[in-house]
Amino acid sequence: MSIPVEQDWSPYLSVKSDRKWFGFNNVAITWIAATSDLIVLVAASAAGYLLYAQAALGTFGDLSLYVGIGLLVATIFVLAMGGAHAYRPDEILAFRRQLLLICTLLPSVFLFLLAVVFFLKIGATISRGAVTTTAFLSIVSLLGLRLLWHRHLSRAIARAAFPTRRVLLICPNAMPTESIAERAALSGLSIMHTMRLSATDPAPRYTSDVFANHGIADVDEVLVAWSDYGNLQSLEKCLFALRQFCVPVSVMFDGLVGDIVEGLTHNVGERRVFQAHRPPLDLYERSLKRAFDIIFSISALVVMFPICVAVAIAIKFDSPGPVFFAQTRKGYSGRAFRILKFRSMTVMEDASDVRQATRHDPRVTRVGSFIRSTSLDELPQFWNVLRGDMSVIGPRPHALVHDDFYDALIAQYASRRRVKPGLTGWAQVNGYRGETPTVDRMAERVRHDIWYINNWSLWLDVRIVFLTVLALNDRRNVY
Repeated sequence: MSIPVEQDWSPYLSVKSDRKWFGFNNVAITWIAATSDLIVLVAASAAGYLLYAQAALGTFGDLSLYVGIGLLVATIFVLAMGGAHAYRPDEILAFRRQLLLICTLLPSVFLFLLAVVFFLKIGATISRGAVTTTAFLSIVSLLGLRLLWHRHLSRAIARAAFPTRRVLLICPNAMPTESIAERAALSGLSIMHTMRLSATDPAPRYTSDVFANHGIADVDEVLVAWSDYGNLQSLEKCLFALRQFCVPVSVMFDGLVGDIVEGLTHNVGERRVFQAHRPPLDLYERSLKRAFDIIFSISALVVMFPICVAVAIAIKFDSPGPVFFAQTRKGYSGRAFRILKFRSMTVMEDASDVRQATRHDPRVTRVGSFIRSTSLDELPQFWNVLRGDMSVIGPRPHALVHDDFYDALIAQYASRRRVKPGLTGWAQVNGYRGETPTVDRMAERVRHDIWYINNWSLWLDVRIVFLTVLALNDRRNVY
């Protein structure tokens, strides 16, 4: 996260006057992406009507009505996408997020349009078949457009084909800069010069000549990446010396401080403070999340009931033992509960010697291997959600012995219990589903869980549900 030090500034104002005001940069990409969506949706509306009219009626009527509908739908959709910052280059490259936004926002816009038509009682003038055809063409066209963006924009960024702002990077001598350069490129920054600070120099000299020799006259911005927290006096001197130059200065912190400044902010007096731990959800937020859990769980159990029956029969015929498996887990605030699963192993471990399943684990049955890889063994946990022990979305609960083990090794591990555990979570849709064979991998899972807790919203829960469906195809670490 970058923190403005000198001033707030706009990407339009930060580019030096000797450069083109509107080149093919990240600002232009935002406008081009939004305009492309607008044109595609209007064209899809016209094409949808023409196709339906030709197929169903064999004749054409007034096309202007459907062009107007397309313009209305396109305007609402583009404004909603813009509000979600979905037209920034880094967001356009996140194909799964774009897929989720398109498949959520666009149907919502069409449903809103149909509701307006119903209440205004003008349904006789609009063909529902044409609207349905338009909706289908719109989604297909937008996804095709995103594939083109993803293919060509990633190549352009890799070649630095449209640097927006030239940057002087100031960082410690030992700090790797590859990841910084990649993140900067996605934000329209191009690192032109790098000024490295020696850790062995107790009093580095920050003079105008030193900065001039590192190209400060050729850049639009200075980015200071800092990780040497034992030498904050040097950072203070550096920032003070940079005041003489008419360029914006930002500071990016690494490590623990970087994690802290990514938190929510509020004011204490005249000071801005960073919230290291989000407070528990308030009554309204808990009610909203609980309502989502109940509605979703009942719907899922009704829809998946035939599959549950089929899985239960397969387990019974495959190996001796009960259909269900219950194990003690820690839930909200460390309270113990019994989690339900379809039995997928020949053992019923619930003691101090519980071992995670590994590839080709002999304890896993034939049916168990399939239901574990497809997550069908987790379906009974919707009952835990209805009971209030779990939530649809949250950190995945682990066996008690694993909780005790990782509590002693990972500082933030216990913080996962500030919300109810979930059937799926932010860590699972980001590649940390299944086995965690190393402490580092578990630490990454915990880091994603803490991010979810600190950034919870109902929209995030809905987003994770959609991403979970897509992530089920990734079975690399699920045994």
